[in-house]
Amino acid sequence: MCVFVYRVDNESEPAVDRAPMRFTEVYLGHVTVDDFRRNPRSELGTQTATLDRYGIAKLRQSWVYLDK
Repeated sequence: MCVFVYRVDNESEPAVDRAPMRFTEVYLGHVTVDDFRRNPRSELGTQTATLDRYGIAKLRQSWVYLDK
């Protein structure tokens, strides 16, 4: 799984003065089906795939870039 976390300035006005988008974190790690939560399908939506807390911890150990 690859996850990109970024920061966007969507408040500064005028828009031309906004800061560029910045990547703050990048993760690239191997996760398996067992690393996901079981989310039941709702009436109005589709089932989503979400890592459980152990899966998130596993992925965060596989960071590629961290802007501190």
